[in-house]
Amino acid sequence: MQELLRLLCSELAAGRPAALATVVFQAGSAPRGAGSRLLAGKNGLLGGTTGGGLAEARVIEACAEACGDRKARVLDIAMDGTLAARSEMICGGQVRVLIEPFLPDAPAPAALAAQALHAAEGEGCRIVRPYPPSRTAWTLLFDGGTSAGEDLPAQAREALLAAPLDEAALIPCGDTMYFCESCRPPERMIIVGGGHVSKPTAAVAGLTGFAVHVLDDRPEYANTSRFPNAVTHVTPEYAHCFDELRITPRDFIVIVTRGHLFDGVTVAQALKTPARYIGMIGSTRKKQQIYANLRESGFTEEDLARIHAPIGLDIGAETPEEIAVSILAECIAVRRNAPAPVEWRKK
Repeated sequence: MQELLRLLCSELAAGRPAALATVVFQAGSAPRGAGSRLLAGKNGLLGGTTGGGLAEARVIEACAEACGDRKARVLDIAMDGTLAARSEMICGGQVRVLIEPFLPDAPAPAALAAQALHAAEGEGCRIVRPYPPSRTAWTLLFDGGTSAGEDLPAQAREALLAAPLDEAALIPCGDTMYFCESCRPPERMIIVGGGHVSKPTAAVAGLTGFAVHVLDDRPEYANTSRFPNAVTHVTPEYAHCFDELRITPRDFIVIVTRGHLFDGVTVAQALKTPARYIGMIGSTRKKQQIYANLRESGFTEEDLARIHAPIGLDIGAETPEEIAVSILAECIAVRRNAPAPVEWRKK
């Protein structure tokens, strides 16, 4: 969402209209779920995707139409019959897509897009609009209870702020339905150790939407020339490596240091944080040794159950690049609340 908002603001600043297309409902074999989105203008796709193929081509056409007639709309696409056959997709899927135009000469929606971008880079917010829409009408809701944009009934505001929301959902409030989506900074992946596994892990993490940070106690390993897509930190000692990072439940900690001692010290620090994911590289024997030391230090079995060790899905990975894929596969499963099948892990 952050990148599309940035692109949208850039298009509007250049005087070009653009339309944001967001999947609000998906069923069957349709390729992308609720919250998938793209941005398109009068001349075609600008960024993002709602699944590709002929279905996405229809969405892009609808965006161009919305830029012309200035009207928000809902597009229903059934992936059956001719469309499914020409798309080489299984029949039966359906998607419903919300199309919202933004115009350079309509300052209110443009200002809200800029404000949402600012929130996406900081404290986050929820973007709410009545559904189905008659026009582009956003309300931004912030955790403190403040809001910007279109007014909402007090009851609806409270319900929308209280609703559990991972990414996007249709939420009924009285007689009105609202489409509500979370607009937050990306999850962080904090990679502790800047060695040979860390480089491809940082690269793949960036490609899959994580904001990547790399920590090492050696400046020659924690630097931007080695990790061009990451924020790097030289930590004086691993015993305090997270002190400056303010770890939150949206953080993923990947521990791949150069030795058992550093891994043990780091995982002990990680367990004191609310990180969503803690993974540690190494053999089963190493895991047993470190776990024994952690128990002696007062950590409980509940604490140890938070650790993914050995890290990653067991896909038979051997090279650093393959190990990176296995680590990101496990992190994505956690991020999407889709635990990996037991038979894949074999740990």
